[in-house]
Amino acid sequence: MPAAALDNATAYLLASGELTLTRLAQPDDLDQVNALHARCTLATRFSRYQAARRDLRPAEWRGLTDPARGTTWITAIADEPEQAIVVTHLMRTDRDGVRELGLLIEDSRQRQRLGTQLTGHAIAHAAAIGCHTVAVMTGADNRAMLAIARNRGAVLPPPTSSTVDLDIPVTG
Repeated sequence: MPAAALDNATAYLLASGELTLTRLAQPDDLDQVNALHARCTLATRFSRYQAARRDLRPAEWRGLTDPARGTTWITAIADEPEQAIVVTHLMRTDRDGVRELGLLIEDSRQRQRLGTQLTGHAIAHAAAIGCHTVAVMTGADNRAMLAIARNRGAVLPPPTSSTVDLDIPVTG
């Protein structure tokens, strides 16, 4: 649950007690997003992209921060606002009323309820803009994301490959 909305940022409390701030990403955030990628292990980056991405190119980041293509947020510890610990994307798809969710969470900040809280943040945004579904593609072994999606009402299909496509219903 968000602690509060502060100056265009939403505050979330980690299980550790640290306060985070989530705000809309800007095109000039690319350096801190790529620094986040550099701090993440290969396994974490693979879990997010299903590939061993090391960073994002400027053109990719411009697309991810283009409001016509979707919404991207940066999350940082409140005391360190210039160091992203999470990047969250909620991007348009070719299906009406469906946005695709992507999360990259720094390894040292995983398992502190950020994924759950930021998925809720993205779903609330999807509801506010009239979406009925949030799609997620994740690794079949990504237990955390599978649990988050299941707890949000997604039906988990039996794994038939290394990835799983899920639809989280948007209520609101």
